[in-house]
Amino acid sequence: MKNDILYNLEILLNKSLTQLKEATIEKIISNCLNETNQGYLSMGINHYLDDVEAKELNELKKNLELKKTFQQAIEFKFDENQLITNFKSELQKAFAEIKLNVQTEQKKLKSQVIFIEYHYMPNASISGFGKGNFPILKKPEYLESYPMDEMFSSIEKIDYSLAWKNLISLNDIVEQYEIEDCIFESEIYQALKNAYIFKTYILLHKAFDELGTKLLDGIEIIKPLMVYGCEHDCEVINIYVFE
Repeated sequence: MKNDILYNLEILLNKSLTQLKEATIEKIISNCLNETNQGYLSMGINHYLDDVEAKELNELKKNLELKKTFQQAIEFKFDENQLITNFKSELQKAFAEIKLNVQTEQKKLKSQVIFIEYHYMPNASISGFGKGNFPILKKPEYLESYPMDEMFSSIEKIDYSLAWKNLISLNDIVEQYEIEDCIFESEIYQALKNAYIFKTYILLHKAFDELGTKLLDGIEIIKPLMVYGCEHDCEVINIYVFE
């Protein structure tokens, strides 16, 4: 099962990267200007491209800082060994805290699912729940049913900032120039963000695999124990499974 999960994540990553071929910040802004202009034209307003906002966006297509930061983000370079090492260390610390949490609260539950959830970025929390039907998904989806029996929650120990540093830098400059709607809503940016997410999950998968079941010593579980990743209140995708 874990090989299927890794395969699915790699497929999703490659699909996102394919969408990024020949992508530039100029294309994103041009698409944004065109879509906005078409919207205004449909309402009978034909002067949008002469407005201050449109002119400022056109000028930003030449902004060297914005172009450089976007290029660094889209180059998608990682020190994978270092990131896996970091994730292993953070997972060990997190599960040591989980073990203490479980032993202190003495809940008579066995966990069959773990969610690693981030809210915006870059920190993710870990929560564990009881028995249920937890499938292997080929793409991010909402589960048909979510478990009710909580074993532990909000163990905030996983830091994505090193893996996402170039994406975070891009986000910072987009917010600096106040062009969030134009950039963040674009298909190119969504593909870029998804690529970082799926790459992170692949690295977490490898970290879990290297740590093995010893990571779970002292925690009552039901196998297969499924590990999902998600953004807060969004669709989930499998990261790993302890078979």
